[in-house]
Amino acid sequence: MPVKSIELELPEDLYMKIGAVASEHFETENEYLQNVISDAIREELELNHLKREIASRYAKGEISYESLKTLLGFKEAERIRTYKETILESLLEADEVAKRLKA
Repeated sequence: MPVKSIELELPEDLYMKIGAVASEHFETENEYLQNVISDAIREELELNHLKREIASRYAKGEISYESLKTLLGFKEAERIRTYKETILESLLEADEVAKRLKA
C-alpha cells in the first residue's frame, strides 16, 4: 500500500505525553499516532453511519422528534427536522404544480 506522510508540529508537553503513552502501549510515537488516528477516523465514520440511520428513521416517521433530540442532540435534530420539513414542503409544491399542469 502506498504511504504518505504528514508533518505535524506539537507543543513539547503534548509530544512528551504522546511518547509516554506510546511507550505504555509498547509502540513508537509514530505507531501510536497512526493507531489513534486510524481509530478516530473509523469511529467518526461509524458515528456518521449511525446518524444517517437515525435521520432516515426519523424521516420515515419511525422515531419521534424527541427521540431524535435525545439521540443526536438539539442542534443536529433541528438541522434534520428542517431538512425534512423543507423536502416535504417541496414535494407538496411539486404535487400542486403537477396537478395544475394536468388540468
